[in-house]
Amino acid sequence: MSDLAYFEYALVLPEERYLVEVQARNPATAEVRGHDELESIAKEVLVAVIGQGRPDFVKELKPTAIGEVDAQRLTKVQQLLTRPDCTVFLVE
Repeated sequence: MSDLAYFEYALVLPEERYLVEVQARNPATAEVRGHDELESIAKEVLVAVIGQGRPDFVKELKPTAIGEVDAQRLTKVQQLLTRPDCTVFLVE
């Protein structure tokens, strides 16, 4: 089992799909993160990648939590952002 949690986002305008891989454990403390914390990190980095300045944009994002097998089926087109606790990819 992977130490990553996976979230897929599909945007209509522009039509793009993103995969956000978030470390399931906090790198600083090694504590397991809860689902809400994982989702919050995923939303935060997606907003940074998309570059939306609207504060309510985060509320509009609806992630789809997916499993490792489904994440591996996605074709990673481009790595858009890397942090110690997560990575964002443009996927097909």
